[in-house]
Amino acid sequence: MTKTLGLLSCLVLAACSPKAPPAPPQPPPLDPAGNFEFVTDAQGTAVTGSIEIQKADGGGYSGWLYTSATDPLPIGSVTVEGQRVTLVGDTPDGPATLVLTFAGDAFTGSWNYAGMSGMMSGKRVR
Repeated sequence: MTKTLGLLSCLVLAACSPKAPPAPPQPPPLDPAGNFEFVTDAQGTAVTGSIEIQKADGGGYSGWLYTSATDPLPIGSVTVEGQRVTLVGDTPDGPATLVLTFAGDAFTGSWNYAGMSGMMSGKRVR
């Protein structure tokens, strides 16, 4: 009888089963303001560049994208979702879009511009 009561107590109170460890805390939302360097490949050519993002007056962000393959491009839209940042700049050839996922100061991501696309990686410059 004691074993039955002990088992019943264990099931009702869930005192016998090990508890799952708590989930690790999520990192705070990324602040994308700053300077970044990156490398990528565009149609077989190595391309280097930098990104400058500033907090805009009245909220939001703006910035510039500089590459070894294009003229400087103004960044008109910056969207932050957790550790992912999407940058969009308007060009005569249509939008240039970068989607970057950060791990600390480093990032990996992808870009689309004028019918081309590729992968990229980079880091924040302190």
